[in-house]
Amino acid sequence: MMKLRINPIVAEDLKNIKEYIAEDNEEMAVKTIQEIYARIENIQQFPYMRADLAKRVSFRTDYKYVICGNYVVLYKIGKEYVGGGSGCESVSGYHEDILDKS
Repeated sequence: MMKLRINPIVAEDLKNIKEYIAEDNEEMAVKTIQEIYARIENIQQFPYMRADLAKRVSFRTDYKYVICGNYVVLYKIGKEYVGGGSGCESVSGYHEDILDKS
């Protein structure tokens, strides 16, 4: 299984997402964050099974993505680490801002 690195910016984004949703519904905030983390864990197990972001944007990129409700998790499969595994860095954001193809 790949090693997973979550960018500190992503951790802060997730905290902000939870706080924003919790203003209206604490239970939904917890559920949303749990669902996003479940997707991130799934990426760790099956990193190559997700969609290529380059097919959705007008520039070259090595990032892949998976949609989770109103959010998208962007990630890039990295080079092998010294420990022998590969790495995967995750980024999240609101999916309509990133993947809207109107």
